[in-house]
Amino acid sequence: MKIEQIAGIYFSPTGGTRKIVETAVQALAARFGVPYQMVSYTTPADRERAVSLPPAALVVWGTPVYAGRIPNKTLPFVDAFLRGNGNPLIAIATFGGRHYANTLSEMVLKARQGGLSPVGAAAMVCRHVFSPTLSASRPTEDDLQQLRDFVTRLPIEKSEILSVPGEPDPQSYYTPLKEDLQPAKFLKSKPQVNENQCVHCGKCAEVCPMGSIVLSTKFPVFEGTCIKCQACIRNCAQHALRMEDADFLSHVRMLEATVKEGRENEFYGGN
Repeated sequence: MKIEQIAGIYFSPTGGTRKIVETAVQALAARFGVPYQMVSYTTPADRERAVSLPPAALVVWGTPVYAGRIPNKTLPFVDAFLRGNGNPLIAIATFGGRHYANTLSEMVLKARQGGLSPVGAAAMVCRHVFSPTLSASRPTEDDLQQLRDFVTRLPIEKSEILSVPGEPDPQSYYTPLKEDLQPAKFLKSKPQVNENQCVHCGKCAEVCPMGSIVLSTKFPVFEGTCIKCQACIRNCAQHALRMEDADFLSHVRMLEATVKEGRENEFYGGN
């Protein structure tokens, strides 16, 4: 297939995954001398606007890791949108330093099921969305240069089957733990609003990937599913939103105490 453009597809509630995908896309566009486009499926509005993949595009698909896998609430869109005709694809999983577990293997399987041809994959460290300190400086410029170097030298047309770690069709998710290493049960927890700081700007509702925030006459109301992506919290200029669930906060402290800094990015393909 002659590459006529680069398509970057991403789910990025807090912006880290978008930055990494765009870095790869721009490097590939320069390599092949073709235009590129970025396609977000982060918010409900994004998913309504998304169109089918260009027929002669090299695809870069990026998603953050949620509990060791692709975020499950995004899978219906992924299954419907990720359809190609042998398009080469580079899968990128972003993670906060704990582990990407089965995410890359699941991405590769989804791509193949959609008729795309995975030729490369990367697991890239980003700031952990739960913590202001865990991998806080990532991705660094060195991280991004590693990614540029990888996609610049990666063979796009290749016959061997891409091999990545993990289970391609996992049946379970990582169980978050508290400081006492017992399961942290915060599935139904949602951010709390500081009514003294909220200025009713509506940004939280605008960025919510699930469209779960309703703007009442006074303050935001969390009526739907919360996937703990922290988009509303990270985008609130007034710092009026926060997580208060005890199990959630204990899980964050456990991560900060046990996850080692300096985790390396990992790259697959082209060997």
